[in-house]
Order: sequence, then structure tokens, then C-alpha cells
Amino acid sequence: MKRVAIIALFFFLWFGNRAFSQTNTFTPEWAYGVNGGLTFSKVSFSSYISVPQTLLRQFSGGITGRYISEKNFGIQVELNLSQRGWKERPDSAIYLNRYTRSITYLELPVMTHIYFNLGKRVRLIFNLGPQISYYIGEKDIGIKDIYDYKENDKGESYYTTSIERPFDYGLKGAMGVEFRTNTASIILDGRYYFGLSDIFNNARADFFQASHNQIIGVNLTYLFR
Repeated sequence: MKRVAIIALFFFLWFGNRAFSQTNTFTPEWAYGVNGGLTFSKVSFSSYISVPQTLLRQFSGGITGRYISEKNFGIQVELNLSQRGWKERPDSAIYLNRYTRSITYLELPVMTHIYFNLGKRVRLIFNLGPQISYYIGEKDIGIKDIYDYKENDKGESYYTTSIERPFDYGLKGAMGVEFRTNTASIILDGRYYFGLSDIFNNARADFFQASHNQIIGVNLTYLFR
């Protein structure tokens, strides 16, 4: 573990030295464009019942604005339409569920943007910051062979319960590579979002004491500078 920490420290010191040792005069930079990619999501449930899952693959896309105010630092804001949800896998010992729910959100991440130059036209980038989202709609993609609807003590099933908390908030981070031309940037990054709010009510009599969105994403962004 100590060796990994030393290697990570050397990595950041080396890139930081490359970035800050450059003598070029810095000019603030505005950029705007579009982004799109794949989402791989699940919901982290905490409950007296088990919800075994596999990652649900869907899509996300929107518009991006970025302002680099000083060397190596800036801010990036996006407005995206994002598909999330969960996909249950069969538990042959108890259930034979084939259930998938797709949930659509309008999301607004506001992230600190950090970059290091790897060359004249290539940058290593990091984005990190809060994200708020609002629920737009949902749909069941498929239900097959459900022999038990997992009812609670009220005789209710979460399969037939709509999203109860429309606002979602959490933290988003991204790491990627930016390829720059004279007037534009093409960015490929990997993303992770961890929800801090619940999508269902979490009282003791409810199904879930916690129900957080978790999303892994692969994204491609095109920016005009």
C-alpha cells in the first residue's frame, strides 16, 4: 500500500512539474459544445430483501461549457439528459426475476477542471464536483418469470412503485484525455457518479432504507474554443 502511495505521489509531482514549469503566457479560454456516451448504472439498495443486479447499459448526452480561468485550472458545466436505473439478475435459489427499470434524469454537474499538458496538443484532464438531477420519467424494460413480487408488510411491491423522490444529488468525477486542434477539442473520458440521495422513501416501513444511484460512464465531448 505504501509503495502504491509513493508511485501515485511521484506521478502527480511529475505531471505537476511539467505543467507549471512551462513559460508560455497563459490566456483564459472559453469553450462550448456537445457530449454523449454510455452509462452503466445500478442502484445501491439497503433493505431486508436482496436485489442482485448487473450493470444496466444506456445512454447520456447534452451540452457542455468550459472556462479555464488560470493555468491548469478551470470550471466545466454540463446540462445532460441521462438514463439510469437498475437491472436485476436471477437468484435461482429464491426468485426467477428478469426485471429492468430505466429512469431518465435531467442533470446538471458543476465540476472543477484540472489539466496537465502531455504534449503540444494532448492533455490529461480531471473533473470533479457536485451534481444535481431532476427525475423526468421511467419505464419497465422487461419483467419475466416473476414468481414473487417481494411485498413488504403493507402488501406493497416496489415493482409497481414509481420513483418517490424526484431530486437527486451527489458527486461526479471524470478522468480522460483531450486532443486539441487549432479551434476545437475532442475529449474522451471515463466517469463515475455516486448519488447521496435516495430515489425511494426510506422510512422503516418502506422497502429500502437507502436507494442510491451509482453510474459508470464513458463519454465523448466535442468543444469549440
